[in-house]
Amino acid sequence: MPDADVELDQALPKNKVLHPTLDASEPESFYREANSPKAEKDDAEIRASLKDEASIKPVIPSRLRKPQTRRSTDDLDSNDLKHVNRSLKKDNEDTHDDLRKARRENREQSLEIRDLKKQNAHLKESIRTQADPKSYKDQIMSERHKFYEHVDLLEDHIAHLKHQLEKTKLHMDQLTFQTREANEEKAAYETKLQHLQKLNSRLNEDLTECRDDILRLQPPTQIPDSKIAEGYSSLYQQIASWVDDEAEESQSMESRMSDISTDKDAPELLKAYLDTDLIRLTKKYSEAEPLILRYIIQLHMHRLILADDIYLFGLDEHNITILRSIEHAMESLEPKRDTLTIQRWRSETLQALAKIDGFQTEQQRQATTVSKDLWTALIYLIPEISTDEHGWKRLHDSVTMPAVQLATNMRFSTSCYRIIAHLPRNSSSGGANNNVIYHPDIQRHTILDVATRKVLKQDSVLKVAEDGRIGEHVMVIQPLLLRMQRDSNGGVALCKATVAVRLDEPMAKRAKGVRALGALSSWFGGDTEPART
Repeated sequence: MPDADVELDQALPKNKVLHPTLDASEPESFYREANSPKAEKDDAEIRASLKDEASIKPVIPSRLRKPQTRRSTDDLDSNDLKHVNRSLKKDNEDTHDDLRKARRENREQSLEIRDLKKQNAHLKESIRTQADPKSYKDQIMSERHKFYEHVDLLEDHIAHLKHQLEKTKLHMDQLTFQTREANEEKAAYETKLQHLQKLNSRLNEDLTECRDDILRLQPPTQIPDSKIAEGYSSLYQQIASWVDDEAEESQSMESRMSDISTDKDAPELLKAYLDTDLIRLTKKYSEAEPLILRYIIQLHMHRLILADDIYLFGLDEHNITILRSIEHAMESLEPKRDTLTIQRWRSETLQALAKIDGFQTEQQRQATTVSKDLWTALIYLIPEISTDEHGWKRLHDSVTMPAVQLATNMRFSTSCYRIIAHLPRNSSSGGANNNVIYHPDIQRHTILDVATRKVLKQDSVLKVAEDGRIGEHVMVIQPLLLRMQRDSNGGVALCKATVAVRLDEPMAKRAKGVRALGALSSWFGGDTEPART
């Protein structure tokens, strides 16, 4: 300690003689007293206390011990445990810092005691050489008294530090115990969290499976009848528009029609679609030429794209055979699959198939072939369009592709649609001859006079025979579209048939004129097609 050193230095300066009157032989008695057994015993006790300092383990009374408190696991959540763990770690670090400081102070005190002992020995040596043994002895005793007082203070301080060290160790043990408990609770929570995560994962899997089951139980998205009917009417309006744009000014169609049966270069497509009655009709009624073109185009679209026996336009025969075999095999499964289940399977399968790039490419390639073949056949009847090298592209975009889209939507639906290309007949029409048109047919179909290209109405002035006959059926320009009933052979008409008729007697004029119908429309409405006058 610095203060004690200053006092000793001031009391006994190193280079000053306290009793100059004494000779060198007189201090012997005082030296012997300073080195007496009692003094040596005191020094030995101080030395032993310093030597055994590290082995002393003070015991803190139980009344001074900090009571251990422990919060219930149920009162702690994960965030509280993390906070307690951080607090315990901080307290542990602070305790270690206090322990290091106490040890450092203990070492400093030990060094001071050692220095004091050296000074004491030096003083003994100096006093031994001083004069006046009596004053020397008093001074020695005074200095020794001061020294022992200082040693007592140091011992008290050391005891206090040991007590603080013991308290710190006890507190550190408590913190260690609490940290261990916190770690155990943390491990328990982590185990519980892992269990909950696994449980959550299983519940998510069960939820996904339930959603899949619900999805499987739900019927696929059904294309409404109105969309099918609208696409159907739009297709035949597109055909009429294309004929009006491309063949309105043709002057050579009549002669080309006459040569079809005799010209060996005539396209086989036209020979298959046109019979001698239609050729004679063209010679008699020039106004029927656009109707015949519309008939050829719709018949070509129906046979190659919209026919009932086409599974899906663009799909090759091998895959069609596989899909039909699967459908037949589904009928023999247990429990037995009904027709609606098989149709739903077919609908989803074809919709997925249509997403494949390879199928889309093949469907586009086949549609292009259909357009070019039809374009080549129409050039024979309308040579004027041959000068346009991209004319087939307009036919492809405005007629063929809408027909492909309509056919695809019809196959995607779980409903069954049929296109009746011939004139449907029932008992209410008046007779059994399919070539005869009766007056009640005006209400059931859209009847078009080939001579005037006018649409007949219920109140049109017509000559009606006794059996109700008004004319002869020539051709179906727009077939009838039906949605078939699942439990019966009947169907619901979605679009009326448009039939070209050759009247037995020309239609008479009314006094106030006859306003032609504005459209060849479906029963679901839509845009109209002006009647030809």
